[in-house]
Amino acid sequence: MEAWIQRIFLIALPWALLAPAHAQDEQPEGGSRSVLDQIITPDMERRVIEEDALDRENFELGLYTGVLSVEDFGSNDVTGIRFAYHVTEGFFLEAVLAQSTLRETSFERLSGSAPLLTDEQRELTYYNLSIGYNIFPGEVFIGKNWAFNTSLYVIAGAGNTSFADEEHFTYNFGGGLRFFLTDWIALHVDMRDHIFSHDLLGEELTTHNLEAHMGFTLFF
Repeated sequence: MEAWIQRIFLIALPWALLAPAHAQDEQPEGGSRSVLDQIITPDMERRVIEEDALDRENFELGLYTGVLSVEDFGSNDVTGIRFAYHVTEGFFLEAVLAQSTLRETSFERLSGSAPLLTDEQRELTYYNLSIGYNIFPGEVFIGKNWAFNTSLYVIAGAGNTSFADEEHFTYNFGGGLRFFLTDWIALHVDMRDHIFSHDLLGEELTTHNLEAHMGFTLFF
C-alpha cells in the first residue's frame, strides 16, 4: 500500500513543479513579464550623436627667418617664404623661396686683398621643391589643461641657388618640427643642408651649407 502511494506521489510531483512556470508563459498580453524578459531588453533607446565638422585645410603658407651657413662665406641671416600642399596625412609637397646676403670670405678678411665679390654679387637667392613625410605625429602637453598637436617630419628635394652671377643646381635635405598652436596656425623649427658646387675660389668645390630657421604658417 505504501509503495503505491509513493509511486503516485513521485509521478505527480514533476507536474506540480512545472505547472506554475507553464501558466506564467501562457499569461495573456499585458500580464507581468518573465524573468528572462526583464533581463533582455532589445528595444533600447539610441543616443543621437552629432559629428563635429573637421577642418580639411590642405594648403600651408608662411614665412621664416634664421641663419644660413655658406661654406667659405660664414653664417648669414636668411629669410624666406614657404608654400606646402598636404597630399595625404603623411606626405606633403613644399616650395620655398629665400634670400640672404653673404659676408666676406676668410681669404678676403685675412689677406686684405680686394673683395672677390661686389655687394650685388653677395646677394644669394635660392628656391627649391621638396617632398616631406610626417614620421612622428604626436602631442605636447603644457600643464594640465593644454595639449598641442605636433609632427616631426623629414624632407628632401632639389632646386637652384644663385649668387656671384652664377646659378648652382642644389640638393637639399633635412627635417623639422611642426607645432600646431591652433587648428590653422603652426610653428616650424627646421634644419636643412643645401648641397651645391662652385669654383669661385679657383677650384671646383662641393659645399654643404647648413641652415636653421624658425617660422609660422597658416593652413587654408
